[in-house]
Amino acid sequence: MAILVQDLNQWKGAAVVDATDQKIGTLASVYVDAATDEWLFAAVETGLPGFKKVVVVPLDQAAVGRHDVRVAVTKEVVKAAPEFGTDEELGPDDEPRIYAHYGLAYTPADTPSGRRLARR
Repeated sequence: MAILVQDLNQWKGAAVVDATDQKIGTLASVYVDAATDEWLFAAVETGLPGFKKVVVVPLDQAAVGRHDVRVAVTKEVVKAAPEFGTDEELGPDDEPRIYAHYGLAYTPADTPSGRRLARR
Protein backbone atom coordinates (compact mmCIF):
# COMPACT_ATOMS: atom_id res chain seq x y z
CA MET A 1 0.00 0.00 0.00
CA ALA A 2 1.37 3.41 -0.96
CA ILE A 3 1.73 5.97 1.79
CA LEU A 4 0.90 9.57 0.97
CA VAL A 5 2.79 12.41 2.66
CA GLN A 6 -0.37 13.85 4.13
CA ASP A 7 -1.14 10.41 5.58
CA LEU A 8 2.28 10.17 7.22
CA ASN A 9 1.92 13.65 8.68
CA GLN A 10 -1.17 12.37 10.50
CA TRP A 11 1.08 9.76 12.14
CA LYS A 12 3.41 12.25 13.87
CA GLY A 13 4.05 10.98 17.38
CA ALA A 14 3.42 7.35 16.39
CA ALA A 15 5.94 4.60 17.13
CA VAL A 16 8.37 3.72 14.36
CA VAL A 17 9.29 0.02 14.36
CA ASP A 18 11.50 -2.22 12.26
CA ALA A 19 10.42 -5.42 10.49
CA THR A 20 10.89 -7.44 13.71
CA ASP A 21 8.64 -5.10 15.75
CA GLN A 22 11.56 -3.51 17.62
CA LYS A 23 10.70 0.10 18.43
CA ILE A 24 13.15 2.53 16.90
CA GLY A 25 11.58 5.75 18.15
CA THR A 26 8.76 8.20 17.49
CA LEU A 27 7.87 9.80 14.15
CA ALA A 28 8.79 13.49 14.39
CA SER A 29 8.44 14.62 10.76
CA VAL A 30 8.65 13.52 7.16
CA TYR A 31 11.19 14.57 4.52
CA VAL A 32 10.03 14.65 0.93
CA ASP A 33 11.72 15.14 -2.41
CA ALA A 34 11.39 18.88 -3.00
CA ALA A 35 10.84 18.36 -6.73
CA THR A 36 8.30 15.51 -6.65
CA ASP A 37 6.75 15.75 -3.17
CA GLU A 38 7.33 11.99 -2.73
CA TRP A 39 8.16 10.87 0.81
CA LEU A 40 11.78 9.81 1.21
CA PHE A 41 12.76 9.79 4.88
CA ALA A 42 11.27 10.01 8.35
CA ALA A 43 12.86 12.02 11.13
CA VAL A 44 12.61 9.68 14.10
CA GLU A 45 13.10 10.91 17.66
CA THR A 46 15.02 8.44 19.80
CA GLY A 47 16.61 8.39 23.24
CA LEU A 48 15.51 9.09 26.76
CA PRO A 49 13.82 12.29 27.96
CA GLY A 50 16.46 14.99 28.24
CA PHE A 51 18.76 13.07 25.88
CA LYS A 52 16.63 13.00 22.74
CA LYS A 53 18.20 12.87 19.31
CA VAL A 54 16.86 12.55 15.78
CA VAL A 55 17.88 10.02 13.16
CA VAL A 56 16.69 10.01 9.59
CA VAL A 57 15.24 6.72 8.34
CA PRO A 58 14.39 5.80 4.73
CA LEU A 59 10.70 5.32 4.00
CA ASP A 60 11.21 3.05 0.99
CA GLN A 61 8.96 0.01 1.57
CA ALA A 62 7.50 1.57 4.75
CA ALA A 63 3.95 0.75 5.82
CA VAL A 64 1.55 2.03 8.41
CA GLY A 65 0.10 -0.43 10.91
CA ARG A 66 -2.68 0.00 13.41
CA HIS A 67 -0.59 2.13 15.78
CA ASP A 68 2.85 2.42 14.19
CA VAL A 69 4.93 3.05 11.10
CA ARG A 70 7.00 0.04 10.03
CA VAL A 71 10.27 0.67 8.14
CA ALA A 72 12.38 -1.80 6.16
CA VAL A 73 15.70 -1.11 7.91
CA THR A 74 16.71 -2.73 11.20
CA LYS A 75 16.99 -0.94 14.51
CA GLU A 76 20.74 -1.71 14.55
CA VAL A 77 21.27 0.05 11.21
CA VAL A 78 19.26 3.06 12.40
CA LYS A 79 21.22 3.26 15.68
CA ALA A 80 24.43 3.68 13.64
CA ALA A 81 22.92 6.44 11.44
CA PRO A 82 24.08 10.08 11.65
CA GLU A 83 22.36 11.82 14.59
CA PHE A 84 20.96 15.31 14.83
CA GLY A 85 19.64 17.47 17.66
CA THR A 86 15.85 17.64 17.94
CA ASP A 87 15.84 21.30 16.80
CA GLU A 88 18.61 20.90 14.21
CA GLU A 89 17.98 21.37 10.48
CA LEU A 90 19.71 19.21 7.89
CA GLY A 91 22.54 20.98 6.13
CA PRO A 92 23.71 20.46 2.54
CA ASP A 93 26.50 18.11 3.68
CA ASP A 94 24.11 15.93 5.69
CA GLU A 95 22.13 14.51 2.78
CA PRO A 96 25.04 12.64 1.12
CA ARG A 97 26.02 11.16 4.53
CA ILE A 98 22.49 9.91 5.17
CA TYR A 99 22.17 8.36 1.72
CA ALA A 100 25.62 6.74 2.05
CA HIS A 101 24.79 5.29 5.49
CA TYR A 102 21.80 3.44 4.07
CA GLY A 103 23.59 2.44 0.84
CA LEU A 104 21.32 4.60 -1.31
CA ALA A 105 22.39 6.39 -4.50
CA TYR A 106 22.55 10.15 -4.03
CA THR A 107 22.13 12.72 -6.78
CA PRO A 108 21.91 16.38 -5.78
CA ALA A 109 18.78 18.09 -7.02
CA ASP A 110 18.93 20.75 -9.68
CA THR A 111 17.57 23.46 -7.41
CA PRO A 112 19.02 26.87 -6.59
CA SER A 113 19.94 25.65 -3.11
CA GLY A 114 21.09 22.22 -4.30
CA ARG A 115 18.89 20.67 -1.62
CA ARG A 116 16.77 17.66 -2.32
CA LEU A 117 14.86 17.12 0.90
CA ALA A 118 12.11 19.30 2.30
CA ARG A 119 10.76 18.77 5.81
CA ARG A 120 6.99 18.46 6.13
